[in-house]
Amino acid sequence: MKKMRLSLSSVLLAALIIPVVMTYQIFPGDTNFIQFGLIFLCLFLTFVLDAITISEKKYYLYKYTLFWTILALAVGGAFISAIMVRHKVAPVFQIHDIILQLEAAIRFFLDGINPWAATYHNTFMAEWNYSQTAENPALYHFVMMPFYLIFSLPFYYIANHTIGYFDGRIPMYMLYLSLLIMAFRIVKDKEQKIIFTTLLALSPAMFSYTLEGRSDVFMFAFMFGGMILLGKRKFLLSGILMALAFTVKQSIWPILPLYFSYIYFVSNTITLTFKRLSTFIVTFLIFTLPFFLWNPDAFLNSTVFYLSGNTVHSYPISGYGLGSLLHQIGVIKDLNASYPFIFWQVLIITPLLIFTITYLKKHTNVRTLLFTYGILAFAYWYMSRYFNNSHMGYLTMVFLTAYFWPDNENKEPATK
Repeated sequence: MKKMRLSLSSVLLAALIIPVVMTYQIFPGDTNFIQFGLIFLCLFLTFVLDAITISEKKYYLYKYTLFWTILALAVGGAFISAIMVRHKVAPVFQIHDIILQLEAAIRFFLDGINPWAATYHNTFMAEWNYSQTAENPALYHFVMMPFYLIFSLPFYYIANHTIGYFDGRIPMYMLYLSLLIMAFRIVKDKEQKIIFTTLLALSPAMFSYTLEGRSDVFMFAFMFGGMILLGKRKFLLSGILMALAFTVKQSIWPILPLYFSYIYFVSNTITLTFKRLSTFIVTFLIFTLPFFLWNPDAFLNSTVFYLSGNTVHSYPISGYGLGSLLHQIGVIKDLNASYPFIFWQVLIITPLLIFTITYLKKHTNVRTLLFTYGILAFAYWYMSRYFNNSHMGYLTMVFLTAYFWPDNENKEPATK
């Protein structure tokens, strides 16, 4: 008897797409039953494909077509609706405050005002519902790194001269699409590539955060591209994309010692290592140094000290990590006070860093680099001032990528 062909990719797609279309608005107006009908028709045909006998080439051609059609109608519909409905309702409607801050920071920058030195009380940030009892400390600090703003500038210009308004999620959604395309292409197994892309696109741990505009995907798309080039031993091109990721968001920073170690392990000499890191260093300086020199104190206070609790208006202790645990048992009395988390980080991260670098040396490939980065970032965030829900969502994306990352790296000799 012929084995049933029902595939995991079909079941997984249905299981994850249904919560999206039933939870989030996928059309900017009243319910569009044509859109829903097309989505469910494509799902139905996906299962029909598993039941009929056709060649593998035709099977995956049709399945890929149905898959991307479903994502376009559901995910694309959700993203477009989120932007259009917000524009119709209110600037602070169903949006994360980092998007409001980006939009204000762009206007500051174009007016010649330093976004890292400015305060945001006279922007829509002040209307965002941060807390009923406390003031949003982000009103005093633009936490994001410079390329987050720079990359958004062309989208700001194009959007304002086409649809008439700019939503800070537009560049992030473009990067999200790029991420899905890269994920689909990098996995060679036909079934696995659908599963990987489905999980990245529809993961319950990340989808809502991406929809509201949290910036993890913005950075991760550049890191993902950098990892692809790194696996192909295109070190100089990879360094550019990795540096851009570093100049978007600080959540990639824990990978730095592992990334440098990886380059050294495949190079074997210090000279060749620095040569291969040259584009990373130069790109990072190009996009960071001018803004640092504009106002060094403001830049460091916003991008570094704000997160570590060493400014007047610091990010509060929050989330589900060590800080909240210590607060609950009475060790930390004030969530806004400074606390030496660095003690715990040095105590735990130092041996963990030695372990992860040693493990990476034994298994020198991009998959292990991603895996060890996930472990290191997990521990670092847990023992920092904040370990929020989106951090766990981001970590699932990192571990998911490590799991599906292909093994077929270019084994280029170290002498090249």
